[in-house]
Amino acid sequence: MTRLLVRRCFAGEGFCGRLRAVLIVFGRASLIFWIAIGAVFPRAVAQEAPFLSISKLREFPNEEGLHIEARTSGIINHISDQQTEIAIQDGKAAIWLPMHVNRPRDLKLGQKVEVGGYLQKGKFAPDFVVQSLEVIGEPGLPEPENVTGSELLSGSFDCHFVELSGIVRAVHPWSALGCDHAIMHLDAKGTRILVLTPGNQLERLSGLVDAVVRVKGITAVAVNGSGQVLTAQMRVTHPKFIEVLEPPRDASTLPLTPLRGLLGHPVDGAPGHRIRTRGTVTHSQNDESFQIQDEEHGVRVWTTGNIEPPAVNSFVEVIGFPKPGPVSPTLEDGQVRILGASTALEPAVMNSARDAFSHEGRVVRVSGRLVETQTDVSPARLLLKDGSLLFAAEFNGSIPRDALPARPGAIITVTGIAEGSLASPQQEEGYLKSRDLLIRLRNLSDVRVVESAPWWTPLRLAVALAATGSTLLTVIFFAGLLTRKNKSLVIAEAELVSARDALAKRVETRTDQLHAQLSARRDELSEYSAVTAERNRLARDLHDSLEQTLAGAALRMDAANDLLPHAGAADSEPARRQMEKAAELLRLSQTQVRRTVWGLRSLALEKHSLADALRDSVRLLTEDTGIATTLDLYDGDAGLANKQECELLHIAQEAVGNVLKHAQATNLEVTLLRKDGMIVLTVKDNGHGFDPTRPAENDRPHYGQQDIRERAQLLGATLTVNSEVGRGSCIEVSLPHSV
Repeated sequence: MTRLLVRRCFAGEGFCGRLRAVLIVFGRASLIFWIAIGAVFPRAVAQEAPFLSISKLREFPNEEGLHIEARTSGIINHISDQQTEIAIQDGKAAIWLPMHVNRPRDLKLGQKVEVGGYLQKGKFAPDFVVQSLEVIGEPGLPEPENVTGSELLSGSFDCHFVELSGIVRAVHPWSALGCDHAIMHLDAKGTRILVLTPGNQLERLSGLVDAVVRVKGITAVAVNGSGQVLTAQMRVTHPKFIEVLEPPRDASTLPLTPLRGLLGHPVDGAPGHRIRTRGTVTHSQNDESFQIQDEEHGVRVWTTGNIEPPAVNSFVEVIGFPKPGPVSPTLEDGQVRILGASTALEPAVMNSARDAFSHEGRVVRVSGRLVETQTDVSPARLLLKDGSLLFAAEFNGSIPRDALPARPGAIITVTGIAEGSLASPQQEEGYLKSRDLLIRLRNLSDVRVVESAPWWTPLRLAVALAATGSTLLTVIFFAGLLTRKNKSLVIAEAELVSARDALAKRVETRTDQLHAQLSARRDELSEYSAVTAERNRLARDLHDSLEQTLAGAALRMDAANDLLPHAGAADSEPARRQMEKAAELLRLSQTQVRRTVWGLRSLALEKHSLADALRDSVRLLTEDTGIATTLDLYDGDAGLANKQECELLHIAQEAVGNVLKHAQATNLEVTLLRKDGMIVLTVKDNGHGFDPTRPAENDRPHYGQQDIRERAQLLGATLTVNSEVGRGSCIEVSLPHSV
C-alpha cells in the first residue's frame, strides 16, 4: 500500500512530481561524485610528498628527531610473519619498512610497491614508516647478491636480498616477536652468521649440522646502544631458500680424535668440520661450557643453545668444531653423549706454580701464599703468590664470606683446571707462551690450608708500624713544642731581668731628677710668692694712691670746667679747651695706671684658675659702682695655655672697664662657657649702647675696642660685637680650646 502511494506521488504529471524526479537524479550524481573524490583524495595527498629513491633515503643520518616525509618504491624482498614489517629494494639499495597502514593481506615477495610515509631513526639505519601503499607491479624477486660473511658483518648489505654459503654449526629454537623460530648458526669462512628461519623448519635444519648449505634471504645486523654492528644475521622466510650443497657426515662414522690431536699434526678430518673425541668431565662452568680430560690433555667444550652440561666425573663423547684458543684449542658448538661414569682423575701435583703452564686444561694442584680474597663478587677469586709469580684461583660463583678456611697470609693448596692466558701476545722462539695463570676451582673442598696465616700479617704489621710511627711523630712534635716553649721562656726571663734592671736604673735616675726638680720648684715657688706679693702690693699702692689721685684730679678739672663762664663767652673759650685737654690727659693717665695694675695682678693666673681671676677682676672693678653683676663662669680645666688665659682676662677687664666708663648700665653679665669645642667669653650690659659702624667723635679711636680687637687677633679668636643705641651691647670672644 505504501509503495503504491509513493509511486502515485512521484508519478504525478504536476510540477511537484517533476521537481522530485530532478532532485533524485541530482542526489545520485552528487553521491557518485563524492565517492570518486574520496577514492582519489588519499593518493592526491600522498603525492604531495617528494619522491626519493631508496639510496637517497639511506643517505640521511640515523639520529634522533629524524622525520622526512617522502614517497619511494621498490620490490618486496621480505615479509614478516604478521606482515607488520616488510623490506624493499631497488637496483642499488634496500630499506626496512614498519607498516602503519591497513595493509593488503595479499602482499607477496617480488611485488613492486609504491609507498608514502616518513623517514625515522632506526636501530642501525633509518626506517621508512609506511602510511600508504599501492602495488604497482609484480616483477619477481631480484637475483640474490653473492656475498661473504665479512661483507655482511660490515653492514653495507643491510636489508639486501643475498645468498651465502657456509657450514651449519648448530641449530636451536628461539621464541621472539610472538612467534617460534629456528636459529641456524652458519660458519661462513670464519665469520659466524645467525640465520633466522620459521619455527616449523627446526626438525629439518637440526639434521643439517655439519652440512654445507647455500642460504638466500635478506641481511640484518645486531647492534649495540651506539648503533655499531656486533653480529650479522640473515632472515629466511621459505624452505626453498636453504639449499644443501654437501650433506653432513654421519657422526658415528667420524674417526675418534684424541685430545692431543686437536688442530695438531697430522691433520685429521675435513677442515672446518666437526670431529669426535672422548674424555672425562672435570669442570662445568654454568650452562656455557665444560672441561674434559684424557690421560694427557684437557680441552674446554663450548655449547650452543639450552644444553645441560654433564656432571663432573662423567665419561662422555663430544662432537664439536675445533677452534684455536688463546693458548690451546677448544671445541665450539659441542654436542655431548654420556657414555658412563668415571673415577675422579688424580690431580697433577706441581712443584711450583710455573709448572702448571705446561698442564693447560688438566686438573692440577698448586701451592701458594694467599694474598687477597674477593668472596662477595661473582665469580669469587683468590689471589695467590708462589715465588715471583702472582696467579688467581676462581670459583664458578660467589661464596659466603666466612666459608673460606684461610685468610690472607696463609699457605694453601688449590686443586682445579689450569688455564693460561696471554697478558700480551709475546712470541718467544716461534711459540706463544702463557704469562697469566688461572686455576678454575670446582667447590670449597678444592682449597686446603697447609700453614695458617701468622698473626703478624702484612696488614696488621702495616697498621702497627703506622700506629708506632704516628705515636713517635706525636711525641717528637710535642717534644719540639716543649723545647721551643722552654727556649722562649728562658729568653723571656732574660729579657724580663734586663728590663727590670733597666727600669730600676731609669726609676733611680728619674727619682733623682724629680728630687732636683722639686727642690728647684720649691725655690721658684718661694721666689714667685715673694714676687707676687710685691706686685700685688705695688698694684694696691698704685690703685689706692696714684689712680685715686688722678681720678680726683679729673673730677676737679670737670668741676672747674663747669665753673667757667657760659660756653658762648669768647674770653672763656681758650680756658675751656685747655681744661678739657687736661681732663682728657688725666683720664688717659688713669687708664694707663689701671692697665698697669691689671698687668701686675694678672699674675694671679699663675696661682688661680681663669674663672677665679675673672671673679676677682670683676669684683675689684665693679665694687662701689652700684651696678648689678651676674657671673656664669666655667670652673673646669679650659685646656688653654697660660698666655691665652692672660689675654682672655685682659679682654674681659677691658670690656668691663668700657661698660663702667661709657655705658651707664645698671646690669652687667659676664659668662665663660665651654661648648662645641670652643671657649666662649661674653660681656653683656643694658646700657645706652652705641653704633659699631659709626666712627668715634672727632675721629679719635676708641682705645678700649681697639685693644680688645688686637688681643683677639693675637689669640686667633673670633670677636663679635653686637650693640644698638639705647639697647645695650654684647661682646663675645670664641676661642678653640685646641689652639
